Amino acid sequence: MEKEKLRQLAINRLQKIASNGERQVQVELILANFFKSKAWKESASIGVTMATQFEFPTSPLIQCAFAAGKKIAVPKSLPKGEMVFHWINHKTDFYTTKFGVEEPMIEDTATSDELDLLVVPGLVFNRAGYRIGFGGGYYDRFLADYKGRTCSFVFAEQLMEEWQTEEFDQPVQQLFLS
Repeated sequence: MEKEKLRQLAINRLQKIASNGERQVQVELILANFFKSKAWKESASIGVTMATQFEFPTSPLIQCAFAAGKKIAVPKSLPKGEMVFHWINHKTDFYTTKFGVEEPMIEDTATSDELDLLVVPGLVFNRAGYRIGFGGGYYDRFLADYKGRTCSFVFAEQLMEEWQTEEFDQPVQQLFLS
């Protein structure tokens, strides 16, 4: 199946589970496994997106990270498919982009080598860690030069094996599955 059809299928599935009670059970299971992991325990700084309503909710991770004294950086999209992470704190103000994504108003750049762990979003995943995102290639470009740990939080509804990866696709190292 082509990527655009898979994206739409995944968005429909995510929107459907976002409105039912089972999603919260999956979120709690995934986060419990993540908080027990080496990736969490050994990371002092984490790059993570501010999730949209139907994506895996990242607010609980961000709040736990602040409580644990970890640093958090959130990406901003730039022209030409580039992405830059910026350090945030519990007082950071955000604005909503035309894509519906919250980005920090502050300019406090976090370089890729300052991020121990990157929590990579996606719509579709296979068990090898390859993902289909929203189609802009922002994360694949960033991951091509990123040397730290990577992981993704994946609902069962997002796992699909029947698609072809492309040469520029970058896999994540660890999937936390429901």
